[in-house]
Amino acid sequence: MKKLIALFLTALLLCSCFADAGAVFTPTRTAPMPVVLLAGDGNDIYDENGTKAPKFTDVITGLFKETDAEEEDNENLKESVANVLTPFVLGVISGNYDEYYAKLEQEITELADLIRMDENGDPRYGTDISAADYESNRRGMTTPNRKTAYDYTEYHFWYDWRRDPMAVADELDAYIEGVCAMTGFEQVGLSGRCLGSNFVLAYLAKYGSKGRIAGLALDAGMMDGEDPVSEAISGKFKTDGDSVNRFIADMEALNGLSIDPLIKEIVDFLEHAQILTAVSAAVKMDLYDKVVEGVTSALALSTMFTMPAYWSCVSNDDYDDAMLYVFGPEGSEKRQQYAGLIAKIEDYHNNVGSRVHELLTDYTANGMKIGVVAKYGVQMIPICKSRELVADNLVSVKNASMGATTSMIYNTLSDDYIAQREAEGKGKYISPDKQVDASTCLFPDNTWFVKGAEHANWTDAENEILCTVITADTQLTVDDFPYTQFMVYDNDTCVMSPMTAENEAVENWTADDPTTGNQHLRKVFRFLQSLFPILRRVINLIKSKLGK
Repeated sequence: MKKLIALFLTALLLCSCFADAGAVFTPTRTAPMPVVLLAGDGNDIYDENGTKAPKFTDVITGLFKETDAEEEDNENLKESVANVLTPFVLGVISGNYDEYYAKLEQEITELADLIRMDENGDPRYGTDISAADYESNRRGMTTPNRKTAYDYTEYHFWYDWRRDPMAVADELDAYIEGVCAMTGFEQVGLSGRCLGSNFVLAYLAKYGSKGRIAGLALDAGMMDGEDPVSEAISGKFKTDGDSVNRFIADMEALNGLSIDPLIKEIVDFLEHAQILTAVSAAVKMDLYDKVVEGVTSALALSTMFTMPAYWSCVSNDDYDDAMLYVFGPEGSEKRQQYAGLIAKIEDYHNNVGSRVHELLTDYTANGMKIGVVAKYGVQMIPICKSRELVADNLVSVKNASMGATTSMIYNTLSDDYIAQREAEGKGKYISPDKQVDASTCLFPDNTWFVKGAEHANWTDAENEILCTVITADTQLTVDDFPYTQFMVYDNDTCVMSPMTAENEAVENWTADDPTTGNQHLRKVFRFLQSLFPILRRVINLIKSKLGK
């Protein structure tokens, strides 16, 4: 239960399958070369004594794994709440929040003690990936045992996903050299998923001139930034009840999460009664500068943003704001304290983050093949100003595809816009649901879009598409495959199909049109309807206590 407070506090800051892929495309050949995979964050981290660190289960929320110590956790939860809320209340009364900031940072630091980094952005307590992960890397360089054309497991490069991507690039270079020497191939395909996309780009910036990379795959990548992380860490917080309800609906549908109807209806009712809006405005007006910035600082430098890797998720547009928001102005005490971490952050930003499009354009012009997959149809984590962008719940299509033009989640591209693109001969790049224009991507002919698959759903189909592209003799495009640029993934049947006007509506929520009559009355009814079961349980509990 103590982990619940980690979720609550972190949320303030940041707030499969082509099951039968053969139905669309059946692989018929052996891979001509090894494909090295770098996945995102999440593999286990251990200290030098073999103790497993509490793991961030995804790049946004940083949820800690639950334990079985329920009674102990309940007591810890009470203690944590008291330690944080008591000085917060006193701060509201006195106007002095220093004790609140200190207690909040203390609680978060305790929760993240093993996983966080030091002031130089380096591991503490000798933490690193497991011995098993190191052994897997060793086997990848010494044991040729390729299973299938699209099996990533043989050359899955394991790394400490918290560290400086530029330093990990050195280790990746040694791994790729070992794979080439062992297999006899002069080149490999390189694939980056999620946060791994930024690590493969760090390799490309540092070692790409060696010519070892035949093709590069970027799957749900964060090369141009991860919207909720980037905007939250630069102070661009924003949310609303509708986006929260959509997020809950997605989590229930995709992850089997069960939320009491009362909670959903309370959020929905309060939002549309304008109560949440009014409260939010009042809090921002009176407390935002004093409270939220303190929360941001405590969370950032006690957990995820001591890790250089997460700074690679900050977009170019948000970078300066984020540095100021977390470390303060040039010459500040925090700038001096975290000088080592800042040096790593700036190294990646200057040599990779600010040059992503330039790097990829140059290398593809010199013969490197490329394949990109972006996903959407799922509500983005609802804590940032971009929460209504077409996204996969962590990354917007615009960023994952490096430039696709999209509508907002409840809208489509305008008829005038579509007509203009068609007149320019680019109508084929408009998705059947009219939400995405692929023609504005950095690589419009080499980018696929999957609607209905959330960020971490890595399907066999994606592997197949990307491995085929990056190991081919020539650059393949969306026109070279027996399926379309825009696909739909059915989460219930685990089947991928070409997107059409008939199957494109796969969202787990429906539009709440305020122009429809009696919407407010219906919300009141749903709210009361969801309340009755709770009241019945309370009454039954009271009766049982009274012995009736």
